[in-house]
Amino acid sequence: MAVKKSGLGRGLGALIPDESMEDFENKVNEHGDLIYTVDINLIMPNKDQPRKNFDHEKIVSLSESIAEHGLMQPIVLKKKGALYEIIAGERRWRACKHLGLKKIPSIIKDVDDATIAQLALIENLQREDLNAIEEAMAYSRLIDEYQITQEKMSKIAGKSRVYITNTMRLLKLDTYIQEAIANKTITSGHGRALLSLDNEKKRKKAYDYILSEELSVRATEDLIKNYEKHFKEVESKAKPIRDAEIISMEEDLSVYIGTKVSIKEKNGKGKIIIDFYNEDDLIRILDLIQ
Repeated sequence: MAVKKSGLGRGLGALIPDESMEDFENKVNEHGDLIYTVDINLIMPNKDQPRKNFDHEKIVSLSESIAEHGLMQPIVLKKKGALYEIIAGERRWRACKHLGLKKIPSIIKDVDDATIAQLALIENLQREDLNAIEEAMAYSRLIDEYQITQEKMSKIAGKSRVYITNTMRLLKLDTYIQEAIANKTITSGHGRALLSLDNEKKRKKAYDYILSEELSVRATEDLIKNYEKHFKEVESKAKPIRDAEIISMEEDLSVYIGTKVSIKEKNGKGKIIIDFYNEDDLIRILDLIQ
């Protein structure tokens, strides 16, 4: 049989040989849920799991903890034909698979897809497993696909409506900025500040400056508030101040040769550019140089 009733005992149920599982027959958890041992290969991830990225090192670390202490909390599943879909506990399932376990303690719930999505979101929020973009996408999906109001979403997530609205607004950012938030290159606070800029070109310019100068959220807000003035000053400072001696040389050569002369110099190297206006002018200048 793929499913066998069981309990967690001292938290070592996932690591006890199959024949010893009989010792935990018909055990329940503290909430009265019957715990089963389910064939780990019959379990599939939730396709609507809000969390999209699983850190391999953290999965390995969790598997080491399970190997030492056992699985302290069963995963939650829903029957899907001959298989089981994860409602909550995908990290634990991945860690157990990494250990090579054949079965895993599970609670089986009969719930609809909307409830599965809500439970998955709640679990990730409680564990602080979601980055801001994953969180925003989860809110947006629940609201759009299951017609959940923001007020109800607020109660489900335990967050204020303003927080949920501001988080969802991050999805209006350009893809590369969303990726930076998801990867924690910048924070959601930086993202919200960038939303104040009205076009992608400005956002890219500000985003690059945030990275290059390692700006805090507060400094970013000041940058956005004074965008035009700030970048005008930055560009003005960026223009090289020409050496007075080079300018003087240009003027002397121009007078001597009788045409415009430009000197391009950097780190002691460069070139002299002499303008001429016709063939006779070129011959005159060559004769003069010779």
